[in-house]
Amino acid sequence: MERRNSLLVSLGAAGAVAIIGWSLASMPAKISTESAVPERKAPPPVPMPVNDVDRVVLFVKDGTPPQLAKTIADTASGDPATRAAAITALSTAPRVEALPVLGRILTDGEPEVDRPLALRSLRDLALNQGDADGAIREAIRDAMYHGDDFTRSDALQEALEMIEESQMGR
Repeated sequence: MERRNSLLVSLGAAGAVAIIGWSLASMPAKISTESAVPERKAPPPVPMPVNDVDRVVLFVKDGTPPQLAKTIADTASGDPATRAAAITALSTAPRVEALPVLGRILTDGEPEVDRPLALRSLRDLALNQGDADGAIREAIRDAMYHGDDFTRSDALQEALEMIEESQMGR
């Protein structure tokens, strides 16, 4: 009886080895990810911790002044006061640089402080620098229609109406 058990264990082990061997042999070969085409150089990312778990990578355009690049990076700071100061400072930054950052914060920022500050900065940008192409209004509409449960639609609508009125006089 013991010999029979040993034979069954041996056959089982041999079968397991055969299955593993067959599985490894039938796996596709590794595909090389190397490319003969040279990579295009992208602007270096500026990683900034948002909190202990997440990290956000911000891309700053070539030629962006260092102080503005720091301000953009500070919008993702772990320190709420630093973030708030940076978001507010973007209200006077060049529109083309500030708009993508403020639009991201308007939909993804901290709901109680960052989003209202981003909305105010976007409104100030539109009032002071104009919004002839409608990009600022589009960022606000995007937040209205694609925002989460923390999005304050009434504040977004009010800012949108204010910008619309200001554009009528231009």
